[in-house]
Amino acid sequence: MSFFTRISNGWTMAMTSFATIQKKPFLLVFPVLSVMSFIVILATFAGGSFFFFGDQIEAIMNDEEYGKVAGYALLFVYYLINFFIVIYFNSALIYCASKILHDEETSVSEGIEFANSRLGKIFGWAVVAATVGMLLKLLQETGKIGKFVASLLGVAWSVLTFFAVPVLIFQDKSVLDTIKESGRLIKEKWGESLVANLSFGLFHILGILGGVLVGVLLFNVAPILAIGLAILIIVLVSTVIATAETIFLAAMYNHVSGMPTGDFDDRTLDGMFIQK
Repeated sequence: MSFFTRISNGWTMAMTSFATIQKKPFLLVFPVLSVMSFIVILATFAGGSFFFFGDQIEAIMNDEEYGKVAGYALLFVYYLINFFIVIYFNSALIYCASKILHDEETSVSEGIEFANSRLGKIFGWAVVAATVGMLLKLLQETGKIGKFVASLLGVAWSVLTFFAVPVLIFQDKSVLDTIKESGRLIKEKWGESLVANLSFGLFHILGILGGVLVGVLLFNVAPILAIGLAILIIVLVSTVIATAETIFLAAMYNHVSGMPTGDFDDRTLDGMFIQK
């Protein structure tokens, strides 16, 4: 199958994901809740920490011996909070998307309830993701070669863990076994899922450019309105793309697991993979 055929398949999958959102717009709530929760929790954590321990934190950060270590510790906490929230709401979204692909009714509250039932696994995976993120960050700081190697390892990690979240929440596996299972699925059915992601990326870029264009055209007429509309468009586009990508992930996981894929065409999904 040619590269352009795979690009076409990716475009088709993206459009099917958007159509699923059109039918079930409540799915957009999950990434919105994710962003809102991250802002609230991080602001509460940071604000509370500096309110109660502001002087001590400032002294530690200015200390030559412990300042850098404290900085890395805070960065790890930031990564952990970020990954936990993202994985939590992605788990809820994947669950609801899977129900929809099975042609079953579901809701935001049901998705949240399911994610709550997987809190331990989600936290464990967040710790692993945060640790990997920190290690890659440390590697980047070793110089140009370190940045290059970190980039390669980051891509490899993303590919290896492509199916990690659905495996984690739907199968009775430990965090380590989740990585192994995700890697096994990728190894056995490695294909052009990354090419499909290029289609989502293209939609994202077009949406951002559209928001910027609106801002530029209206700026001389109403600067505040122009900036507000541009930001709103970019946020809406990012929300839709994030939701669509997660729906696509759920469809891909269902497909490789032999489960229903809803409006996603199985033959087209087969075209996303090179059978081993």
